[in-house]
This record gives sequence, structure tokens and C-alpha cells, in this order.
Amino acid sequence: MRPSLRELELNVGTLLFFLAAHSVAPYISRYAIALGAGEGEVALLGPTLSLMALALRPVSGYLAGAGFLRPLLLGGVASAMVAQVVYISSSSVAALYLGRVLQGIGVALFIPTSIYTATLVGGDREASEALAWRATVIGFSMALGPAVGGVLVSSYGYSSLFTAALAYLSASLALNALASRGLRPRASRVGDGGRGILRASFLVPLVALLSYSALYNSFSLFLPALHESLGVEVALTSLVFTSYSLANLAARLVFTPVSSRVRPLATATLGYALALLGLYTVTSEPASQATPALAAVTGFGAGLLIPSLQIASILGVKPGSRGLASGVYTAMFDVGNLVGPPLAIALGVSYLKALVVAAWMGSVGLVALATYSLKSLAKAS
Repeated sequence: MRPSLRELELNVGTLLFFLAAHSVAPYISRYAIALGAGEGEVALLGPTLSLMALALRPVSGYLAGAGFLRPLLLGGVASAMVAQVVYISSSSVAALYLGRVLQGIGVALFIPTSIYTATLVGGDREASEALAWRATVIGFSMALGPAVGGVLVSSYGYSSLFTAALAYLSASLALNALASRGLRPRASRVGDGGRGILRASFLVPLVALLSYSALYNSFSLFLPALHESLGVEVALTSLVFTSYSLANLAARLVFTPVSSRVRPLATATLGYALALLGLYTVTSEPASQATPALAAVTGFGAGLLIPSLQIASILGVKPGSRGLASGVYTAMFDVGNLVGPPLAIALGVSYLKALVVAAWMGSVGLVALATYSLKSLAKAS
């Protein structure tokens, strides 16, 4: 199906929002160190954003479904823009924390609302494709952002990085303003008072996302730390995450054209199995020349998993509850980020053992997803 002009505006606006985020994210800790931050202060930069986003995502999702879609969408982009201005003008680490709070608000307002907006383009078949395309443009931003940000920082300094992010967000604001004109929440003919999010069709993908988020955030934090402790060259670490991002994008491009014709639970289970297989193998070969290839397996699996889970969970509830469902669903990214790495390092003690623990934590989500998927197939047959 050819996307409408509104959908194109939404997708490009979403791409630019995430391009700004993924351009800045890898370099904010280095910027903090340049401002004189110590290890403890750097460690709080991530949780500051995640805690703010976690607190607000379910609220913004609910309000989007209640009719406040346009102000939430634009308010999220605007808050992220103010965060970039704060970063540019920062002369102390304390100011950076203010920027992280503002960016957390932006993430919490924009992301659940943009997911919900994608479900309003038509029936469930069209909404499935819209969610898949949304996931694909985010994959592009994940692949492009760190590279673009690195070029800007190395060539022109940190101010250019934040100025470019501000430009992306300005364009995103304009596109989302155009796309959200006249959009109205779609009420369910049979209201369920939000009880749809208490059903297994929503809760199982939620558990799977939480489990995978804990796994991936541990992987992205502890593998570079392990490489540093082993004296591995930065080039290998960079290649690992580049391989992951490119394979992730490739999988999303493969999945998107067929997203409305496949069972999302089945593709999610396949993707999770591939991602977990890749990460399990990385724990035995964390610093070999094969590690980038293993990361690519993980990335391809994740590229199938994330959009499939999103389609299964959000479209599995009634239209009147999808705003709230979007907020609760996306909050699992923050919960996984806050819980996964501390738990993995507490149980594993060393970086390598923490990766093994994280892989076991990830197994919980796969078991839950595979079990429910098989039961659903049995009922359908």
C-alpha cells in the first residue's frame, strides 16, 4: 500500500526526531566529561532521562487517546528542542541534567503519541503497515545518527552537534504540525475502560519487550566496558554496533512490506530467538573477529522482534485503549534500562559474567513469547 501524504509527513517527522536523539546519545557522556563530570555524575545521565520518561509515558499515552494528540506530539518535539538549547549553553554538569530532564519529557510526550498516531491512518491492516514503516525510519535514524554525530563532533565540536539536532527537531516540529492537523482519536464501539491492557495479548508482548530491553541495555553497556578492560581496539567495538544497527535496519526493511500479511507473534518469536542466539554466542566470543557477525545476527533478530511486538501489542487492544497501551508499552524500554544493567552486574560481578546473566534474563521473554505464540496458533487452527 502506498503511504498517504499524512503518513509520509509523520514518518519523516519521526525520522528527524530520532535522528536528533541518536546523534546526541553516544556523545553526551563525553561532553559531560569535557565539562568536568566525574564517573558518578556521568552514570546518572541515562537514569535522569529514563526516570522522567518512565513517569510520563503512560500519562501521555492516555491523554493522547483522550483527545490531546496534537499538543502532546508538538510539545514533545518542542521540549527536545529546548533540551538542545540547554546543551549548547551548558557550562556545568548541573545544566546538563536540566537538559536530560527536558529531553526525557520530550521522549515521554512524543514517542507514545507518535505510535498512537500511526494507528489512526486506517483499519488494522493499514495501521500494521504504518507501525512497521515507523519502525523502519527509526532504524534509519539508529544507523545514521551515531555516524553523523561523530563527524560533527570530531570536525566542528559539540556545539555543532547540538545545533544540528536543533535543526532536525525544527523540521520535525513543522512536519508533525502539518501531519497532525485534523487528527482525532478513534473511539472503540465497545469501550473496555482500558482493561484491554490487562489481557494476555498485551501483557505477553509487554513482558517480552521488558526482558529484551534489559538484555540489550546490558549488552550495549557492558560489552564496550569489557572491550576497554581487555584492551580491545575501539574499532572493533564500533564495528560490533555498526553491524548490529545495519542488520537491524535490513530486517525492518524486509519485514515492513509483509507486515500486514504475517502473524506478528510468530515473527516476534523468530526475531527474539535470533537475537538471543547472537547474544549468547557473543558471551563466548566477546572480543574475537567473529563478534561483529554475531552482533549482526542479534541486530537482524531485533529488527524483526521490535516492530512485530509493537504491532501485536498495540493492535491487540481496542482502538479506544490504544493511546494508553502505547504509553505503557513504551515505558518498558525505560524499565528495562533502569533494571537490567544494575541487576546483571550485581549478579554477575564482572563484565563478562554480567553479559551471561543478561542473556539468561532475556530468555524469560523468549519463553513467555514462544509459549503464548504456540497457544495462539493452536487456537487459530
